[in-house]
Amino acid sequence: MDVTEYSEAADDLHEEITYYQLKHSSKRVDQPFELSELKNTITGFADRYRDHLKRQTVSGGTITFAVITNRPLSDTFKDGIQAIATGEKPETKFLNTLKRYTQLADEALQRFCAAFQWADDESNFAEQKSELHFEMASFFAGVVEHEEINNVVELVQKQVLPGASGKISPENVLMCLGVTSKEHLFPAPPKFEPLNNPIQREQHAELLAQIVDASEPVIIHAGGGVGKSVVCRLLADDLPTGSVGIIYDCFGGGEYLNVIKKRHRYRDALIQIANELALLDLCEHLILRSKDSEDDLLRAFLSRLDAAGKKLRQVNPNSILAIFIDAADNAEMAAADFGEQGFVPQLLRQQLPIACRIISLCRTERVNLLAPKQNVQQLPLLPFSQTETLNHLRKHFPNACADDGLEFHRLTGGNPRVQANAINFSSSSLSKVLTGLGLGRTVEEQIAAQLKDAIARLKEHQPSIFQQQIDAICLGLANLYPFIPIEVLAAAAEVDSAAVKSFVADLGRPLWLSDNSVQFRDEPTETWFRQEFSASPEQIGSCINRLKPLATQFNYVAEVLPILLLRSENYAELIRLALSDELLPESPIDKRNVRVYRLQFAFKAALRQQLYADATKLALCAGEEMAGDQRQLELLGKNTDLIAPLQSPQRVQELAL
Repeated sequence: MDVTEYSEAADDLHEEITYYQLKHSSKRVDQPFELSELKNTITGFADRYRDHLKRQTVSGGTITFAVITNRPLSDTFKDGIQAIATGEKPETKFLNTLKRYTQLADEALQRFCAAFQWADDESNFAEQKSELHFEMASFFAGVVEHEEINNVVELVQKQVLPGASGKISPENVLMCLGVTSKEHLFPAPPKFEPLNNPIQREQHAELLAQIVDASEPVIIHAGGGVGKSVVCRLLADDLPTGSVGIIYDCFGGGEYLNVIKKRHRYRDALIQIANELALLDLCEHLILRSKDSEDDLLRAFLSRLDAAGKKLRQVNPNSILAIFIDAADNAEMAAADFGEQGFVPQLLRQQLPIACRIISLCRTERVNLLAPKQNVQQLPLLPFSQTETLNHLRKHFPNACADDGLEFHRLTGGNPRVQANAINFSSSSLSKVLTGLGLGRTVEEQIAAQLKDAIARLKEHQPSIFQQQIDAICLGLANLYPFIPIEVLAAAAEVDSAAVKSFVADLGRPLWLSDNSVQFRDEPTETWFRQEFSASPEQIGSCINRLKPLATQFNYVAEVLPILLLRSENYAELIRLALSDELLPESPIDKRNVRVYRLQFAFKAALRQQLYADATKLALCAGEEMAGDQRQLELLGKNTDLIAPLQSPQRVQELAL
C-alpha cells in the first residue's frame, strides 16, 4: 500500500483503517483504467482484507480500500464493483476475473467491494501542489511560503524511502509547519479555580438575555471582588441550546505579568480562542508564525468566528457563539507595562459575524482602558443582594438567621470577595466574622483592612526577626512576577524556603501555592500587595544581587532579571548584560529565549536614554536572534530527536503534544 491511514472510530472501540493506492499518470491521462491494469492493486487489497478476516476484526465501515488517481477508471470497472457491492450480478467475465484476483467469493467478495472506493478525478502534480498551497493557507493568518509547502512534501518523501518508519502523525505535520509545542496552539489556557457550588446571581437571566440579544460587543463591569469571573463562567455554561461559550482568561492566575506567558497580545489571545473553537470542530486551527502581523491575525480570527457561527446556526438557527474576555482591563494594564499593544480595544471595534457575541469583563473604574465606542453596551454587575449574601453566609454557617445575613451584608457592602475573606480569616464562628468586619468604608479599604489584619496576626506572636522575614516575603511577592518559585522567593527575601511555605500556609486564601510556586489568588489581593509593598529602585537593585547566582539554575530568574533591571533604572547594566553571555540558562534553547527577552528590554532602555548607538547594536542582535528562532524551529521540525537533549526536562514536558 502507498498510504495507510489509521483514525479513531466514532464509538472509540476500534480504529478505522483506510488503505490507499496512489496512481499518477503523465502520458495516458485520458485513457481509462481497466480491471486488468489494476490487478496488482486489487490483489494487494484482497490480501489485506483476508488478513483482517482471519483476525475477525472486520465490521461495517472500519476498513476501506481506496484508489486515488488522476486517470479515470473505466465505467465497466466502476459498474462491476458497484453491482457486486449492492448484491446485483455484474458482467460474468468481470466477476470471474475479480474472483481470480481476490480469491474471494459470495458474501466475502460483496463486503470487499462494499469497502472499495475511488477518486479518479485528481489533479496532476503541479495542480495538487497548488491545491496544497490553498489548503495550507486555511491554517495560517498570512501568506503561505513555498518553504512551508516544501517541508510537508519533504516529510512524505522521507517516509517512503527504504529504512524510514513510514509513519506520519499529526505531530510530524505540525512540526513541518513550525509547531514544536502545545503552547504554539494554546499559548494562554485558562487558569480558573474549580467552582465550588457557586451562587447564581439574581442578575443572571437579565445579563444572559442582553448578551443573546446584543448586536454589538458588550462590557460587563463591576468593582473589585464583585465576582465577574464567576458570573462569566456561569453565563458561558447557560447559553441557548446549541450555543458555545469560550472564556479567555486575561488574568491567568496572575500570569498576565509574566514575561514568557503574556496574555494581552493578539498572538496569545486570538490563537488560544481560535484553536479552542477548532477543538470543537467549528473552524480550522490557526497556526502562529513569527512573521504574522496583528492585522493578519485579527482578519484570520474574525473569519474563524464567522465560520464557527455559521456552523452552529446550521444546527440551530437560534444558537450563538459567545466569546467572553475575562479581566480585559488586566490585559490592557499588562500591555501598557510591557509597552505593547493589547488585543481587546481593537476586538471591541470590529463588525462581528451575526451569530457572534464578544463580552468583555473589567472593573468599572478601568472601562476607559478598553477604549469602547459609544455603540458598545455597558452592563453593570451589582454586588450581592441581601438574599444572595444570606445564601452565601449559610453555605459556611447553615444556622445563620436573617438578621445575621442583614448585618453581614451591611458590613461587607454585598461584596463577595470581602465576604469570602472575612469567612476565611475568622471561620471558627459567625460572631468572629461579624466582629472582624466594618474596618473600612469602601470595598478596597475593606479588602486592605482584611489583608493588613491577616499579616498583623501572623506577626503578633513572632519575634522581631521573624516579623522582618514576613515583611521581606511580602516585598518579594509584590515585586517579582508570577509564578514565583519558592526557592527564588526565599532567596529574594533572604529567608529559608520553609519560612516561605509557612507564610503561604498561614496567610491562607489570598495566596495560591501551585507546583512549588506561589502566586496571588485574585486581582484585588495582587493590587493591594503591589501598592503596600512597592519597592524602590534601590531595593530592587539589592534583590537583583541576591537573585543573580540563581540565574543559571532557574530559568525564571534569568527571564525576570531584565525586567527588574529596567525597573531599578540600571540601564547600563541591562544593556551590558543583553550584549553578553553572562547569567544564561544551561539549556541552549532556553538560553536563546532569554537572550531575546534581554534584547527587548535593553532596546527599550537604550531608546529611553537616547543611547542610539547601543540601540542600533541591540536591534541588530535582536534581528539575528529572531532569524535564529526560525532556523531553530526548522531544525527541531526535521530532527525531533534533538528536542530532549537540547532542553531541560521541564521544557520537554511542555513541548509534548
